[in-house]
This record gives sequence, structure tokens and C-alpha cells, in this order.
Amino acid sequence: MKIVYLNYLFDLNESSVGAAVHVKELEKALRECRHRVKTYYLNRFTSVEASIESKFRAYLKKRFGKYVNQINGLKANGRYFVKEWKIICQERPDVVLVRYNFLNFTAGLVARLKRVPFVLEVNAPMAYESRRFGDLAIRLPLIPELLERLNLLLADRVIVVSKKLKDFYVRWHIPARKIRVIPNGVDARKFHPGVSAKPVVSKYRLKGKVILGFVGSFHYWHGVENLIEFITTTLSRYDNVAFLLVGHGPLKKRMEELFEDERMAERVIFTGYVSHEEIPQYIAAMDVVLAPYPKLDLFYYSPLKLFEYMAAGKAVVASRIGQIAEIITDRSNGMLVEPDHFEELRDRVFELIDKASLRKRIGARAREVILHKYTWSHAARNVSDILTQVRDSQ
Repeated sequence: MKIVYLNYLFDLNESSVGAAVHVKELEKALRECRHRVKTYYLNRFTSVEASIESKFRAYLKKRFGKYVNQINGLKANGRYFVKEWKIICQERPDVVLVRYNFLNFTAGLVARLKRVPFVLEVNAPMAYESRRFGDLAIRLPLIPELLERLNLLLADRVIVVSKKLKDFYVRWHIPARKIRVIPNGVDARKFHPGVSAKPVVSKYRLKGKVILGFVGSFHYWHGVENLIEFITTTLSRYDNVAFLLVGHGPLKKRMEELFEDERMAERVIFTGYVSHEEIPQYIAAMDVVLAPYPKLDLFYYSPLKLFEYMAAGKAVVASRIGQIAEIITDRSNGMLVEPDHFEELRDRVFELIDKASLRKRIGARAREVILHKYTWSHAARNVSDILTQVRDSQ
């Protein structure tokens, strides 16, 4: 089957790194299912080179983005429509798979006009995200919700990453039978217990330490603020423990300032941005891995880091929330704690620090769960089934 896969990521290595991993890994896995897949990055600033070279654009976005972001998003539809029309005319695909983009509505229209089956992939309720987390001075009233709903209605099928997200759209009166839940995944050949930790341990002088790790964006909704008191308490109790915090984001600078004392800085390491290709080495260096998500009104995520932690055979301590609580069985393939519950997080992590055998046992079971159900190959087979059904129903 010939698949055209459209996405609108505006970078590959910064804000959109998780989304970029999803697109690249799903494309690769669909090819392994023997489909012909042509992926198009439709944003003109997607490439690494364009992102780096466009410093003036980055300055303007930082200074004025909150005033014009949504207006620019709407205007981009004209450019996208022309590109999408040319692509579909040229490729003549059996089906179009589209990763939903905030305020974009043209892919569904083009697919309908060209009578090509159209499957929409949604990883987040973007109108909700914009209202809940967006720092905008000017908001378009109702338009984001209306355009998101239009996309859902135009699609022959909708793929979402979590049950919470499906439930959210069902409350919008999108038919439940139209929506299929397919979680994110992991390449278990890349993330596995045999990856060498030596380069990272040597680089940061961590030999002999029990390493507690975090990988992800330093944003409010990733729960990194929950680690501040926990780090201080842990370092005061254990001399042989260090923290390896991988990633970047708006809260990183504040956390670095809190631990800039020379004695603490040696044991609380902020790596900054690390390419996804290098992430397996960093997780390999960790003994206990953390996913301390806060309590949120709508936890619709399918966290990539959870799958990567577990595939690497690590003992995960994570919040009992959303899809995490569906995947992890407490004290079997991970440890679950109530969101924002400092004492429970402390007690569970301290138990794992003290019991290496427990870490090993939980990590081994975690990888078994991933191999059974949560690789990108599993995701691609499920996506393939949907695309085939849509194609055959036309």
C-alpha cells in the first residue's frame, strides 16, 4: 500500500523532538510492514539548518509570537493547501496519514476533493493545550476548537495515543467507533539493557554512584518541579547517589540555579539537550528512572520516555496517572506514586536505592512488557490495519 504521511513539525531537535521521534520511528516501522511510505515535512522551517540559520526569525517569535502565533497559523493554510494538492496529485497514494497540526485544516479538504482516504493522527488536544498552557496575548475565539473538530469530522478514522484523549473527543460528540487508541512505542533494538553506559559515566565522573535519572522537557507538565525538594533530601541522606537530568526547557535554568553550589553541582548534573540517538547511553547510565508527572486535569499523554526507560530494563518510579497507570503494575514492572506526593516518591526511590536486586527484577519485567506490546512495530501493525480498512472501504 502506498501511504503519504504529512506532518507540520517546525523543528526536529528542539521543541518538537518527541513528535519528530514519533514520525520517524512510525515511518520506519510502516516500511518494515512492507508499505511504501513517503513522508513530507511541510513546514518550511523544519530542517535543522533552517532552524539554526533563522536566528532573526527566532528573535521575532520570542518577542512577538504571543501576539501573532495564531494569526500566522491560520495564514499558513494557504501555503499548505498548495503543497498538499501537489503532493497528492504527484504521489497518487492509496491513503493519506496526517499528523494533526494546530489550526491547519487543509489536508482533510484536499483528501476529500481528491477522493483519497484520510486518516488523522492526533497526539494532543491542541485547542485545549493552547488555552491551558499557551502564553498568548491574543487568542482567536472558538476558531481553534472549530478547526480541530472539522479535522476530526473530515477524517475516515482518527488515531489517538491514549484512552483519555479518546474520551475527550467522545465528549465532543465524535463517534467512539471512529477513534482508535494506539499508544506511542519504542525501538527495543535501540533501547535495551546491553547498551554501554561507560561513555556517560566517564564523561560526568559517575563511577561508583547510584544514578537517579530523568529524561525529558523541563516543563511544568513533566513534573520536574516535584524533584527539587526530593533531590535535596536524597543528597543529604546518601553520599553515593547522583542525579543525571537530561533535556532542556523553561524550568531548567531555575533548577540549575538552585543546585549551583559546587558540592551539589558535582552530584546534580544537567546535561542540556542530548540528541535522541545518544539517549540510550544516558538511560543506560541510570539505575532508577523518574517520571514524576504532576496532577493534571487532563493527562492525555503517551510518554515516550516511559517506553524508553522500560525497554532499557530500568526500574521506573512514575506518577499513577493516565496511561502510565495502565502500563505499569505497581511493584511488578515499575513503582507507582500519587502525583505530587513527595513522601511516597521519596520512600519508593529510597527503597530502590537500597535494593539493587529489586531494581534488577523490576527492570527485567518492564522490558518484557514492552516487548510484548509497546514497540514501534506493534504500533505500526495497528496503524497498518486501520489504513488497510479505510482503503478497502472506499
